Amino acid sequence: MALTLLCGTACAEEMTSLLIESRTTQSFTDEQVSDEDLELILEAGLAATSAINQQPWYFVVVTNREAVDEIKRSAGGFTPPSGDKASADEIPAQPQGGDMPGGSAKAGLGDSPVAVIIYMNGDTASPNASFDCGLACENMFIAAKALGYGSKIVSSPTLQLNGDDHDALCAKLGVDKTYTAVAVLLIGHEEHSVDSTSGASVRNTIEEKVSFMK
Repeated sequence: MALTLLCGTACAEEMTSLLIESRTTQSFTDEQVSDEDLELILEAGLAATSAINQQPWYFVVVTNREAVDEIKRSAGGFTPPSGDKASADEIPAQPQGGDMPGGSAKAGLGDSPVAVIIYMNGDTASPNASFDCGLACENMFIAAKALGYGSKIVSSPTLQLNGDDHDALCAKLGVDKTYTAVAVLLIGHEEHSVDSTSGASVRNTIEEKVSFMK
């Protein structure tokens, strides 16, 4: 009701359709994202809600190919803090793009003209800072889609960003060394000649995933 009052029925239906029908982009062209559109996307991320308005996120926009290559070849994966059950050796290697089992293309870091790294400041008063950062990332994903771009949220590059070279990468990217990378958002123009729709995962139904207490 509030959304309808704000922008009218047609606008509300269009926004709802965008949320329901948006799919992860698996292939990008080399065409650049305009500075104006990128600023709007970032503003959407900064406008995300957060617990106690702590805004525990920090974004690094990477368009430099050399920086991307350095992240990809950085040594080691993420070592969990002491007390976590998993060890670094138990974390499986994560794909960084290219062909995946089943023959479908899967975009990774370096496959889009823009990559936005979402860092988390874990020293804020937010009771769940990583969740807040996830909301900011999703806001930017939706904004990119609304502006006609393709977009994909990936987590595997955080293994490199938070790995053995974490401090050096933070220094290169201008990030506080106490911050932790929680996700990377890929943005660019979608390559429509690549089939990334028919192979998409089937979404669960309301009946499968929702309970009602009336």
